[in-house]
Amino acid sequence: MKNKNKLVLALIIASATTTIFPENVSFASDDASTNVEITEKQNQDGKDNIADIPKDDEVTFPKNEKNTRESDGTNKFNRATETDRDSFGQDKNVGNIDSKVKEKLEQTNGEYGKKNGSYANNNLKAIDTPIKDITINPGQNENEVAVTWFGKGEVNENSKLIFNNKEYKAIRARKTGDSNGYSTYTSIVQIKPGENYDYYITNDGYKSDIFTLRTKALGKNNEFSLVYLGDPQMGSGDSVWDKHGLNKNTQAKVDQDKADFAKTLKKAQELDPNFYLSMGDNVEIAGYEGEYDYFFDNDLFKEKIFSSVIGNHETYIDKNDSSLQNTVFSDHFYLANESELGSISKENEDGTRTYIPGDFWYSYGDTLFLNLNSNVNNSKEHEEFIKEAIKQAEEKRGSKFSWKVVSFHHAPYSTATHTTDDDILQRRNELVKIFNNNNIDVVLNGHDHIYTRTKHMLAGEKTLSFKDAYGTDMNDPNAEIKDSFSETFNNKIYPNGKVIVDGIGIDYGKSQVTNPKGTLFLTMSASAGAKFYNPIGEDQWFVNRSLDDRSQLFSQLTFSKNKFKIVTMDQDGKIVDTYTINKTDDKIKNPEFDENKTDFSKLQESIENIMDKNVVLEKENVKKYNIAIENAIKVLNDKNASQEEVDSAIEVLNTRLSEVSFVIEKPNNKEENNSLENKDDQKHENGSSKNNKIIGEKVKAENFIKDSDFENKSLEKENKKSLNVETGAGSLKGILLSLSFALVGLFKTKRK
Repeated sequence: MKNKNKLVLALIIASATTTIFPENVSFASDDASTNVEITEKQNQDGKDNIADIPKDDEVTFPKNEKNTRESDGTNKFNRATETDRDSFGQDKNVGNIDSKVKEKLEQTNGEYGKKNGSYANNNLKAIDTPIKDITINPGQNENEVAVTWFGKGEVNENSKLIFNNKEYKAIRARKTGDSNGYSTYTSIVQIKPGENYDYYITNDGYKSDIFTLRTKALGKNNEFSLVYLGDPQMGSGDSVWDKHGLNKNTQAKVDQDKADFAKTLKKAQELDPNFYLSMGDNVEIAGYEGEYDYFFDNDLFKEKIFSSVIGNHETYIDKNDSSLQNTVFSDHFYLANESELGSISKENEDGTRTYIPGDFWYSYGDTLFLNLNSNVNNSKEHEEFIKEAIKQAEEKRGSKFSWKVVSFHHAPYSTATHTTDDDILQRRNELVKIFNNNNIDVVLNGHDHIYTRTKHMLAGEKTLSFKDAYGTDMNDPNAEIKDSFSETFNNKIYPNGKVIVDGIGIDYGKSQVTNPKGTLFLTMSASAGAKFYNPIGEDQWFVNRSLDDRSQLFSQLTFSKNKFKIVTMDQDGKIVDTYTINKTDDKIKNPEFDENKTDFSKLQESIENIMDKNVVLEKENVKKYNIAIENAIKVLNDKNASQEEVDSAIEVLNTRLSEVSFVIEKPNNKEENNSLENKDDQKHENGSSKNNKIIGEKVKAENFIKDSDFENKSLEKENKKSLNVETGAGSLKGILLSLSFALVGLFKTKRK
């Protein structure tokens, strides 16, 4: 009864505040995202999506080339972790320009590499053969592949695949936006892993050379491996290349990137993987046909299975082209089990079409691969896809998969300059919980061009000191702290000196672990040498391994029934990282079999204790209080919350409240102690008072802690939404709503 009276008292205070500070509030939509070039998408249900496709892909923050750098070229913001290099910013391949590229630069007096010259942008040399851009993509499982090719001319029935002496018509065929006049075709064929298959393609009287698809059988316990590649990005540039004349979107840069990518693929082929997986951004501008032509101009694409997710650069087109059509990624890649969820489709002003494919899935051995189009920053859509795909895949298989892997372009946890972009922080806040709830083991990403392997991440907020969070002191000028906010890390610093970060990392302290909790995130460096970013903190709280040696890396990922292994190396084959996860049969059958039931009692007690305090009735003060309570209640009522998330939520609550002022009542008699209406005034720290009928001193709350995904530049946007789903009120009225929900939640979540 005592606790109930406290809640009622708090509700009375909340009710009073709604008349003192009335406010009209606008609130962010659930699908909020950054300004984008492609701003519309409608699915068949008439629902609009907003794609996260920036107009400019330049990094958000400066590259930290400041005089605080150590003489050896390293510091917390830009260091070559466990990797020796003579000087910062000297890419390994920059001093070794391909001989043919160098010769062409000399012949043309540099014109070959000039940014806006006769060998740049739309003037790139496109491949113009009757058949081009052949690639072999995964089918629904290891027993199926899709062969895709471009054929010159309009769509015609004479473009066919002759595979293993059998003729296959295309299951899909359509005209592309390629200005040289090509149509795209795809045929599906059944295979037996371990066999080789000869094939050729005909197109309107033309017959291609004979190629051989070389497949690999699964090993013991369904073992297979793939090569994991990051951002090849043909035609992109980096500042260190400029002095060599290899400017962005020039033929010189495309040819050099092709040569560098070939080095990576050659070393990768020595490992003889079952297939290859790219994290997207295969080219710099999808609308520059020469970039994709030269990306595919390698025999590997005709001989091995290759899969790719969609990067943000796959959405970029040439604004000066006669057609605005962008169906490029879909034209080049067949996506098994493709969903409308996560897709982008619209009609352009010139009558052409933009279509970016949605999420898709396929299985291989005992592993399920779930692939997302992260240009759509709508986590609810991706969650719906993941749940439905797992259900469909397990029903087809008749049992659970040993491993579930999610792949998408935009890395939620990375160490380069994209890591604090607002759209990345949003993904971090929303997606990790979805992955945890669906028992995703591994997430593969690109986008940030520095290799990063995280700890095993659990959703939830965590309170840390600034140094523990970001690996550097607050007095480091590179942290760019002003008014208790770090511009570099896009996060606020609370009065107790703490920051709230999004995600709880579990470090098992060794290179091999069995049945870990949480989800492992990998971000791959650029694999073609196209572009390198500087790190802004390789010692962030989530990092287990980060490599800023500005070299081209790739990983061999090996899966078997009970083991997943990472081996990361450079183009010379030097191994720079290894990690292994083991999983028992019991864990495969029941992912929650060894998890203890979460104890919410301490968090509930903390919320009740806070609601026993009286808040100073100032608009901003109550707003901060409201945010703190709402976030704590959200965790309290989350049946899927881990013990780590619940325990951390208490510290997070206290940290948020470290900037909230409360009153200590000093009643003159018993009657005043029982009646809020009879209080005379409310004294503030500076000695002034307000005539609001409450007597007391403003005091800081105890050093409570908070750790959240809301602490970034989008804080205001995120927290304008209240628990009132009907009104979305974000004013002081929200405190009444919060406490009302708390009242419901506290009794609802009392554990039996």
